Amino acid sequence: MQKNAKKQNTDRSPEEQGDRIFALDIGTRTVVGIVGEQNDEEFTLSEYVVEPHNKRAMSDGQIEDVKQVAKVVAKVKLQLEELTGIKLTKVSIAAAGRALKTALTKMEFDISDRDYVTADMIKSMEIETIQKAQSELDAAGGDNTAFYCVGYSVINYMLDDYKMLSLETHKGKKASLELIATFLPSVVVDGLYSVMALNGLEVAGMTLEPIAAMNVIVPPEIRAINIALVDIGAGTSDIAVSKDGSVVAYSMATTAGDEITEEIIKAYFVDFATAEQMKLISTSGKKEIEYRDIFGITQKAETKDFNKKLDSAVENLSNAVCEHILSANKASPAAVFLVGGGSLISGLNKKVAAKLGLDENRVAIGNHKTLRSVDTGGRELGAEFVTPVGIALTAILNRGYDFSVITLNNEKIRVFDTKKLSVFELLTIAGYKTTDIMGRSGRALNFTVNGKRRILKGGIQTIAVIMVNDKPASVNTNVTQGDRVQFTPAVSGENAKAVLGEIVSEFGEFDGRIAVHVNGEVQKSSYEIAPFDKIEITASDSSEESYEEVHPDDIYTDTKPEEYGEIIVTLNGGQIRLEPTADRSPHKFLELLNFTQLDMSSSVGGYTLLLNGKEASFNDPIKDGDEAVIEIIEQEAV
Repeated sequence: MQKNAKKQNTDRSPEEQGDRIFALDIGTRTVVGIVGEQNDEEFTLSEYVVEPHNKRAMSDGQIEDVKQVAKVVAKVKLQLEELTGIKLTKVSIAAAGRALKTALTKMEFDISDRDYVTADMIKSMEIETIQKAQSELDAAGGDNTAFYCVGYSVINYMLDDYKMLSLETHKGKKASLELIATFLPSVVVDGLYSVMALNGLEVAGMTLEPIAAMNVIVPPEIRAINIALVDIGAGTSDIAVSKDGSVVAYSMATTAGDEITEEIIKAYFVDFATAEQMKLISTSGKKEIEYRDIFGITQKAETKDFNKKLDSAVENLSNAVCEHILSANKASPAAVFLVGGGSLISGLNKKVAAKLGLDENRVAIGNHKTLRSVDTGGRELGAEFVTPVGIALTAILNRGYDFSVITLNNEKIRVFDTKKLSVFELLTIAGYKTTDIMGRSGRALNFTVNGKRRILKGGIQTIAVIMVNDKPASVNTNVTQGDRVQFTPAVSGENAKAVLGEIVSEFGEFDGRIAVHVNGEVQKSSYEIAPFDKIEITASDSSEESYEEVHPDDIYTDTKPEEYGEIIVTLNGGQIRLEPTADRSPHKFLELLNFTQLDMSSSVGGYTLLLNGKEASFNDPIKDGDEAVIEIIEQEAV
């Protein structure tokens, strides 16, 4: 355990956390916790604690034993509370890049009706673009793995096709943004949240480790330089690349510090803990390393010889790091920053410089001197503190963000923490289709008999049942963090069906004494009538005027459709007929989704609803003769 101050007097009651930032960097070998606060333009570090894992509860930066990791986090939290006299309740965290996926996405937004662009509007645009990227990722996955966005960087803001540093307070017709979003599988994110929950901590913000390090080492004002930042931990080497003022790429290698440790174990016959200690001593400047091998014998090794034995392992690590830098950047960058405990390995920076064709002074190891806008209080912090400080700074910059967890049918659904989320949006995020949400009456069967129009009504749908926190609700009810939603899907009515024999029976038996043609062709009594069929019946002993309807409840003409609550509306230029609602209540705009092939779950808000030429909402009533438009706003994914 490492900490940096004397224990505070705990006799007094602890203070509330308030605006102070508590950040945790949960690594494969250690958990680093820091507490600090923003003062003017600087983040001031108050206290820090480093606690090692007693057991191998992490692998490649991913939590494998939640309870064991939670115990270590509890130790860090308790020590920081004792040091600061603060009751810690909110925490900012970061995830390593194991199984990382990235998406480069662009969206456009109509802002012509806005007085000016606000900060809230920009945040909303960013979230919509992230949701679009996530929908594309989910659609491409095909294995039902849920991915969560753990960080993003805006590459470009555009206003009326002009590049802008910021959209805020500007006015125009069209705004667009291009961003790169990073995603991790739900198992990675859920593990981190479970650890926090076991410690009674609310996650105030979450980001990706290289994003955090980038924010504190390579802030926006120097991102015009093509810089690769590599966070080398025990299990993963996470990479972020800046260029032309933005972070443009992310990558991850599973080759990291543990490969060096394993080489030490094999070369010197020591256990894992001893190998880790030897690695630390080798970077301390000491000329000799004293250790005890697995046989209990005390041994000594010259640091120079020790580093030489590790040369092949360091070579492999530098190869992996450089391959991922070149793949992400498409060329050698202008400079490289190495951070994280693994970056201290002797000779690594020189090998990286050589492989990328850079001067050695262009490959730097991050430390307290390279931290920007950070006051460490005179503490000389090493490369292993860059990421935790970056997590705290990211929380202050509001680049980290949380998810809202809403329970749907006893299953937790994690969604972006937005101000407004309707039940309809929640259900589409969860994968329900419009027919599940609204249902529809069975389609009517339209045909003509001897020139007279006939309509067989479809079955009435069973309406969906929606409860929010045990109270009846609708698709327009807003839900938020902690809400419980129970949803019983609607059941669509059966489509109307009829065979030719049922219709012909009104004229007499289907026994050859009457001639029956459908669309000009002779058909048998078992023929299933299709929509808009033209049936011609010629009978020797009956006339068209003499028959009566056999099923008056199911067959009717269109002389008075309003009597049955039926309406005809124009949707996207084509006419559709809506059967009466189950309770004879007015039809709603939302029902029209049943007559489109649009996938609203992937539109992330990018759709247009018009009713008689004016903007509409799903809850608006519609009536006979209305004209409606439902369109997805096509966005170009870069």
